[in-house]
Amino acid sequence: MFLTTPLWGVGQRIFFLHDGRTKDLIEAIEAHFSPAAPANSVTRMPGLGPSDANKSIEAFRRLSSTDKQAILDFLRSL
Repeated sequence: MFLTTPLWGVGQRIFFLHDGRTKDLIEAIEAHFSPAAPANSVTRMPGLGPSDANKSIEAFRRLSSTDKQAILDFLRSL
């Protein structure tokens, strides 16, 4: 588990996510959605709960196009 960088300066960035794999803010938002993962007996990794971001992402998905655009405009202003 790791924390992503703060949103300060997000409007100045060209690439998003910890590895810079996207230029698209919506894709970056969606990439933070993560369902629960079961434990893996082969790697001995414990099961993980769903991402804390899931509720926010689901709320974002329900927004109108106008409201989504307003959020994107706000993020680009940071």
